[in-house]
Amino acid sequence: MRNSFLRRRRMRNGERAAGVAVALLLACAAGAWAHHGLAAFDTTRTVRMEGTITGVQWINPHVFVYADLTDSNGKVANWKLELGSLGMLTKYGGWTETTVKKGDHVKVQGFVAKDGSPYMSLGRIWLPDGRSLEGKP
Repeated sequence: MRNSFLRRRRMRNGERAAGVAVALLLACAAGAWAHHGLAAFDTTRTVRMEGTITGVQWINPHVFVYADLTDSNGKVANWKLELGSLGMLTKYGGWTETTVKKGDHVKVQGFVAKDGSPYMSLGRIWLPDGRSLEGKP
């Protein structure tokens, strides 16, 4: 009787350990998948555009700035500009929540999306007051 109790207890402990291992594996895989780096962007060429800020999402894990930008062909589109994390931008980059505001006229430089969508990894932004800041310090 006692041996079967110990055997069942060991099995339950083993099942728990396996469950914890699977949960850790899934959590690590999800984190690796979510942090894509520059994989979505064409890093072989840098693009410069200018236009007007239409919105800002001051959120983690990345800040997003939206702007109506004019490309080299004169076409205007609303672009999603991906920046670094809040912590990096505020601690090392000189950014605050009010660095860019809706209506600001800016110049931007970065890597555009490989799929041709209006999506950019922001490398640098030139602000109306003349300052320039890195998008991913």
